[in-house]
Amino acid sequence: MKNQSNLKKVMYTVSFVSALLTVILFVINNFVNSEIMLALAVTSLTVAYHFCIRLIIGNIIPLFKAKINTENRYFQVSETEKNIYKKLNIKSWKSGVPTYNPDEFDIKKNSVEQLIINCCNSEIVHTANIFASYIPILFSIWFNSLPVFIITSVLASIYDLQFVALQRYNRPRLLKIAEKRNKL
Repeated sequence: MKNQSNLKKVMYTVSFVSALLTVILFVINNFVNSEIMLALAVTSLTVAYHFCIRLIIGNIIPLFKAKINTENRYFQVSETEKNIYKKLNIKSWKSGVPTYNPDEFDIKKNSVEQLIINCCNSEIVHTANIFASYIPILFSIWFNSLPVFIITSVLASIYDLQFVALQRYNRPRLLKIAEKRNKL
């Protein structure tokens, strides 16, 4: 759990360091004009983008959390989906997934209704991250490194997909708890 609470610090640190490194490497490349230096600069740029965009999206979308309609059709989980999550065996690995803000998912600090809203919010954030993961492919226009941008974009989107699946796996359970409490 200690590692999970440090995720925020890690994300900001990696974002800052990779952005700074990107600038330094591009400046150096400007003087030496080396294929290796350019490759390092582009790699650093890609890392900076993927971390920074996740911080930006993760800080903007929660501003609209109060307007989330948790009963919207988008948030409904089908039986087919539930079966996919069973086959993915999410239950066995979900506790090992890092959490950016563990307090938002702490059942002792939130009502079940708030947990449901937090799940929906997190799903929106990670879905937006998936789409944003493919924007760097446009960078290949300037850097002529299409395979690198495609590979990093696909890997980044798969990383976020696990969080979307996790939220969609957990939400029906929370809805059942809320339903039972409302019947009492």
